[in-house]
Amino acid sequence: MNELNAAVHSTLLAEPNHASVSAMLDAILQKPLTPMEANQAKSYMEQVATQAANEEGAEVQLFQLMEMRNHHTTYVMRVALFSNNKAIGLDVMDAENGQFFVPESCPVVELQAETLN
Repeated sequence: MNELNAAVHSTLLAEPNHASVSAMLDAILQKPLTPMEANQAKSYMEQVATQAANEEGAEVQLFQLMEMRNHHTTYVMRVALFSNNKAIGLDVMDAENGQFFVPESCPVVELQAETLN
């Protein structure tokens, strides 16, 4: 579990990647969203992530839920971290009403490599 936490903090939550992860959410919200039940969205989006990782020649390292703000609304976005230092934004939940949405397309972004000081 500590390895997974370290991977999340050094990639998805790292300061240099905040803009990329935020851009993923913005890109998802710009496309049509389909409401879906939570478990169905999770299962479907994990399949999408696995397929996208395979197309990238990588594997899914982990799935992470991230709470993010967009304008005046808070969302919880499911993100998959790939083994090639890329991530894909998946389904989102409106934190105010608990409704899950599946996007029409899922953006893949390249994350900044971890640097040691």
